[in-house]
Amino acid sequence: MSKNSITRRSARRRAAASGLVVAATASAGTVTASAAVSTAAAPAVPARVAAHISTLPNGDRVTLRGSGAHASTTVTAPDGRSEPAVQMTVGGHAYVIPVSVIASGQAYNPAAYDTAATAGAAGTAGAAASPAAITPHYPLSILEIDGIGLDGAAATQATTFLFNTDDLKRYAAPIALRNGVARVAVPSGNYCAVTVFATFDPATRTSTEHVVARTDLAVTASGTTTLTADERSATARIGAVTPRPATIDGDIETIDRTDAAGATGEVLTSGTGSTWVAPQPAARVGALAFRVLDVGAAGPAGADPYRYDLSLAPSDHIDANQTYRPDPSRIQTSHNVFATDAVNPAHQAGWGLGVSGPNGGAGTQHIVPAPGRLTDYIGVSTDDVFWSAEYAPVENAPNQQSELEFEDLGIYRGPGEVWRTWGHGPLTPQVGQYTNGMACNACVDPATDITDFGITEFTDSDPNSAAHDLGPGYTETFSVYRDGVQVASQSGWPHTELSGTTAQPGAYRMVYDADTTGSGLPMSQSTKTHTDITFRYAPGSAEQPALPADDFCYAANFGTTGCQILPALSLDYQLATDGSDTSHLPVQLLDLGVGHQSYQGQGSHAAITGASVSVSYDAGKTWVPAAVAPVGAGHYLAVWPNNAPKGSTPWLKVTATDAIGGSISQTVANAYTIG
Repeated sequence: MSKNSITRRSARRRAAASGLVVAATASAGTVTASAAVSTAAAPAVPARVAAHISTLPNGDRVTLRGSGAHASTTVTAPDGRSEPAVQMTVGGHAYVIPVSVIASGQAYNPAAYDTAATAGAAGTAGAAASPAAITPHYPLSILEIDGIGLDGAAATQATTFLFNTDDLKRYAAPIALRNGVARVAVPSGNYCAVTVFATFDPATRTSTEHVVARTDLAVTASGTTTLTADERSATARIGAVTPRPATIDGDIETIDRTDAAGATGEVLTSGTGSTWVAPQPAARVGALAFRVLDVGAAGPAGADPYRYDLSLAPSDHIDANQTYRPDPSRIQTSHNVFATDAVNPAHQAGWGLGVSGPNGGAGTQHIVPAPGRLTDYIGVSTDDVFWSAEYAPVENAPNQQSELEFEDLGIYRGPGEVWRTWGHGPLTPQVGQYTNGMACNACVDPATDITDFGITEFTDSDPNSAAHDLGPGYTETFSVYRDGVQVASQSGWPHTELSGTTAQPGAYRMVYDADTTGSGLPMSQSTKTHTDITFRYAPGSAEQPALPADDFCYAANFGTTGCQILPALSLDYQLATDGSDTSHLPVQLLDLGVGHQSYQGQGSHAAITGASVSVSYDAGKTWVPAAVAPVGAGHYLAVWPNNAPKGSTPWLKVTATDAIGGSISQTVANAYTIG
């Protein structure tokens, strides 16, 4: 497991440690570009970082998940559905151009779609990058790009992505063809050009893309060099032969172009219909890597919904045969069960998959019935790809600024079968017990003399769940006490750090209150929580084992070694409810798990000494104790009558203690619905 296999929340914080400074200039006739990148130091104290979301000039939304080589970008329309797009990442630039923009045939400024250029500004890409003064360092030549469409006439729906393959720093930019022609002034030398021709049906959101690459192109110092990009040369359709019947419904391809000095830029195309590519040989200057990063196919509608998402091996050329057969021995069968809120008005949810290769990737968003289920056959041909999955339990169009999304950044774990339930409540904050790589919520690093205090805002019934609400109306407060004295308090983010804490023992308490009622989400359950966790820190205690190397620690300045896991208690609710978190039982059952914060099995194993459960049918005014019996290994069976009218949403209060002075108390408002 890579150290980058972390939750999206953690990945975003990590990615936020780097800042981009980009300068670009573009004009209607002649285009030149230059870029510079700088990296800021990581913040000393983790701060809440919102999702890296950009709003493009056409209104589409770009969401960046993960970081570094495991980053993937999803483009969605205002109603939350996937939009096909072409991306160009090179030299600090991150152009994301929706296929609908290319297909419109209307003039547009590619610099306005450089999401990296404005990431440090307002978090949007609504304006073009500011022009910068350009001082030519190389002889400039004129390159004319002539686009020819399928009908043999000038192509009006095309954009060329151009790389200088002697040195990417000399020139790399997208160029929109106007009336089938573009003329640009570029440094003389060797180039690679990728021209994307596109059509787009706004009613069905399906696209047709013809990708015509020119692996090597020499632009001479004198006169005008002409590149003819003919859409008709894209004769190889991307496809796959799947073991079960399925129809292609999306694809992601990457063309990585490495220059003579070893630097790499990438063009990524994503489609929701059919994609055709033009065969091309291997590169003469630098290197070419073409890859079908994902070919997605949906099975027929019915009682057994399934789909395929397959990643294929890279090639140093673009072959004339683009129909692939996955290796059955490398397919993971992922069984997903989707839960949702009882008042979900659309009975729909969002299911997203992200895939990234060595230089980044993209994601697709599917609208799925909720409650529901889906079997996803995920296949890989090589081990250098990384799969993530995201689930939004309530479909929230058009208010996409408010969103609750569970994620698993490492869903492909090898061939075989895996089972996962998403969004099954109650949805509660926990320090967590994670088997995948994760950022430690509560850890101490004696080397830096820093202690982290934090909690995951939302978890469900899966031990690896983690979610975050992006709604501006969502409220939360987080406080930390040492030996009964408050030492930290803040709103908006349940994570803080304290220095000078590692020399002596102490009793710590974390108190977290959260309220989703103002978030704009259609949620009737788990709307408010109060969580109170106490534990003792003892230097050198055996109940504070080392954090595994696959996880990382903020206290260690994002390091992966040296941190110790603090013995904070965590709860796991396995509530007997259906896919809408509704109970139809006269007597309610809860399998309550009580344990300590842990990462891949590492954490305190101190004995759990007791637990209690109470239920309230009048919004917390009065409480009725449930019958609770220990069943071993930190698990308790709680039973109580569903003594309230149909449609009621009882509250729950849980307490638990351990043998080393730790405790947890949690209240969940509207924990489930009585049906």
